[in-house]
Amino acid sequence: MPRKIVSARTSFAHMGQEAPRQVRGATQQCAAHFSLPSKPGARHDAAPLSPAPVRVHLALLTVSLFFGANFVLTKELLATVPPAAWVAFRVLSASALLLPIAIWAGRGPVPLRLWPWLALASLLGVFGNQVLFTEGLARTTPSHSVVINACIPTWTLLLAAAFGQERLAARKLAAVGLALLGVACLLRVDRMLADGEQLSQQQLVGDALSLCNGLAFAMHLVVMRRIAGQIDSFRATGMLFLFGAMTIPLYSGSAINAHNLELATTPPVLWFCLFGVLCATVATYLLNNWALRQTTTSTVALYINAQPLVAASLGAAMGHELPDWRFFVAFACVSLAIFVQSRAR
Repeated sequence: MPRKIVSARTSFAHMGQEAPRQVRGATQQCAAHFSLPSKPGARHDAAPLSPAPVRVHLALLTVSLFFGANFVLTKELLATVPPAAWVAFRVLSASALLLPIAIWAGRGPVPLRLWPWLALASLLGVFGNQVLFTEGLARTTPSHSVVINACIPTWTLLLAAAFGQERLAARKLAAVGLALLGVACLLRVDRMLADGEQLSQQQLVGDALSLCNGLAFAMHLVVMRRIAGQIDSFRATGMLFLFGAMTIPLYSGSAINAHNLELATTPPVLWFCLFGVLCATVATYLLNNWALRQTTTSTVALYINAQPLVAASLGAAMGHELPDWRFFVAFACVSLAIFVQSRAR
């Protein structure tokens, strides 16, 4: 079985998550729960893989709880703060915290030959991920967004196969089919084909943007897979956010203003914003940077299953309507796809 690496929204998933200690690529931080086969060659800090202790499982569970809650809480704050403004505040604030950590905790220089790859990875995994995720969530429901984004390991598998990084065995093809079946159920494709019934145009656009976010982040993982063994993970994360901080203003533009800053810093929206930056971005990256060196890809992949349930439960606790049966069927299909994919040889 080929060795796996994992890339971290951030995910903004992004995004979900583990790899052997010797492959601590930036992909492990930026997309904690999305795995790819590792590339033989250069490695950092080779060491045997240690058994996953209870504290590692608690760290991964915490990451899944943060990511799952992020869908609901981000939806809440987007009712007040414009999407473009929130994307800028989140990326710039997280960059201000993660860059010093990258300088302090990282080791070794970043080779100039990797800068173009890191810029491309940032365009896909920070700029594209944050813009598409946020704009999509602003138009659809947290339950739709969380299930569609949980398919990122499947889209990553397909893209990795297209670029010759992965071979599609029978089990992996079955995983792809299950994930597509779950998304089709969620989007009511059966009703569209039967009698033309469909979701509202706004929700369809939101779901399409969420799907594009998944594809962009999957491509980010494919790019990072090429260089993960050649760069320290902290330094790579710092570079990704540095490029992200430079490009996000091109999208946010005039949304970065005093009025929107006041909206974002007025309670209770302030608490949602702090959660998005400190918990769903900075903490998840740091927790995964530690946990991904302790356990295996299949273990981490299973924690993705908690995110839709967290989003649905938190939404209900905050007075939102419970998802219908399609959400649970889609959740079951995607969860089974992740399980089959993690067990594929």
